[in-house]
Amino acid sequence: MRECRGYVLAGGLARRLGQDKARAEIAPGVALINWVCGRLSPPITSWTAVGARAGQFEDLGVPTLGDRWPGQGPLGGIATAANEAQAGWFFVTSCDAAWARGRWVELLWEQRQGPAVVFEHEGIVEPLFGWYRGELAEPLAQALEAGHRSVWRFLNEVGATRVAAPRGWVSGQGINDPQDLTRAQTFAQKILRADR
Repeated sequence: MRECRGYVLAGGLARRLGQDKARAEIAPGVALINWVCGRLSPPITSWTAVGARAGQFEDLGVPTLGDRWPGQGPLGGIATAANEAQAGWFFVTSCDAAWARGRWVELLWEQRQGPAVVFEHEGIVEPLFGWYRGELAEPLAQALEAGHRSVWRFLNEVGATRVAAPRGWVSGQGINDPQDLTRAQTFAQKILRADR
């Protein structure tokens, strides 16, 4: 893998969590967005967040683009990333992919073909952890302008490659409420203890 760009989607409202998801502490002094970027670096060599506004997470060391399609969900975030990338491959993840592993990024990279490559787990497409091509910027914009917001529908329409999810993958493993955050914090503690 050469220099690889990553975009972390962090523009959601996180109403059930009750706080800014990307800034939630997964470990003492460690914001969730920094944890995710750290877990996936390498293989990703540079990160940019897609947030509600430009500069939103720069105080955490993550350059941030303002979502060009606010309120349109993850598809708008992916479109914003593609608009900046313009060409070549870029990686997309959500800011709450606390359980993600760098080797999963590499696994998808090795299988890349077509306009995008994502995992599929038990028949469910996992679009918020995958490689996309910058050339999708125009069809993404067209889909959003037509009122479409479904990422999986868009991936079906463009013929994205699906790869069987690796062992350890769990569908819906994001952090959506305080209980999810507690589980993620417990997971992070185990990882940090193992690294000592």
